[in-house]
Amino acid sequence: MQSIPAYIKYFFILASIILTSYVLIVGQALISPLLAALIVALLLHPLSNKFERLKMNRGFSSVFSILVVLLALSGLSYFFSFQVGQISNDLHSIGGRFQELIDRGYGWMEATFGVEQQEQTRYLKDSLNSFLKDSTAAVTTTVSATADFFTGFFLFLIALFFLLYYRRFFVGFLYKCFKRDDHQKVGTTLAKVEMVVRNYIVGLFTVIFIVAILNSVGLMLLGIQHAIFFGVLAAVLTIIPYIGILIGSLLPILFALVTKDSLWYPLGVALLFWSVQFLEGNFITPNIVGGKVSINPFAAIIALFIGGMFWGALGMILSIPVLAIIKVICDASPSLLPLAFLLDNPPEEDILEKKWVPLESILSKRRRKKAEKKKEQNQLEDLP
Repeated sequence: MQSIPAYIKYFFILASIILTSYVLIVGQALISPLLAALIVALLLHPLSNKFERLKMNRGFSSVFSILVVLLALSGLSYFFSFQVGQISNDLHSIGGRFQELIDRGYGWMEATFGVEQQEQTRYLKDSLNSFLKDSTAAVTTTVSATADFFTGFFLFLIALFFLLYYRRFFVGFLYKCFKRDDHQKVGTTLAKVEMVVRNYIVGLFTVIFIVAILNSVGLMLLGIQHAIFFGVLAAVLTIIPYIGILIGSLLPILFALVTKDSLWYPLGVALLFWSVQFLEGNFITPNIVGGKVSINPFAAIIALFIGGMFWGALGMILSIPVLAIIKVICDASPSLLPLAFLLDNPPEEDILEKKWVPLESILSKRRRKKAEKKKEQNQLEDLP
């Protein structure tokens, strides 16, 4: 049987990637809640087992495990809503300060670009009118997005319950997909997947807690009001790797700009979040999460962009645990070991030199052999 040509394999691979991407984008409303439920179910599996050891029915143990998640989300929502209510009490003073900043902006625009305040005001009014004309579409989009969110959240809860309740049934299905000789490897891979996901999420919560303390203490020392709210909000946004804390820093910087008389305060806030971002990216996360999820930063950034392109913010949140699961599966498959090596953190250079001959030595050996061969030919030509 003839082997398939390389260009045919390439087109098969390319068609598979395009088809998979199309299914992920079109099926986002169904796939993303199921995938999120799978990751949370892997996290809640030990808790559900503990409830069952207490002679609790599996259905009740699954429900109580989900209630733990709902209570945690409710507590976080109550904290943020309470803090937002506290901030709303300062809106009158903030509004006056904000109007003062707008007036300064008018003066700066007129002095720098020669645009009179009347023209600036007219432009703003036209922009506002244009926005109000399109407000119907914006409201419709918002209502649709809200409905999609609650639908997805309901599907997430249903899937989470059945993944916990029928977990042994689904594991049995996976075993039936492979030969009996591979069952041990399947069980080991499942255990590694669960451990990697659980370690990543627990490590992520630990990072969020540490970053929240650093942010809040720093903002308190700078004298920024509602420091705990801004510090915790920016820390929670670290659930989006690399860029979450930067997004969370924009609100306290703007708040410091509006409430403080000196520009040194927003500059200090920006410097604080930059320092925390540096510590989080180079010391906190690598030491807490890095040893548990061995993925190199370049692969993680690519996964973030791909997840954002497919599913937006939710895709960015799920990208790292999904990539960790993919790496565990690649480690277990001999044909996918090169991909697992590419996703892993690069080993030390001396280890690489021991395993593989450097390219320069290969080239030098080839040059040496070519020179020796040419020398032999010259010697043969010199013979009588």
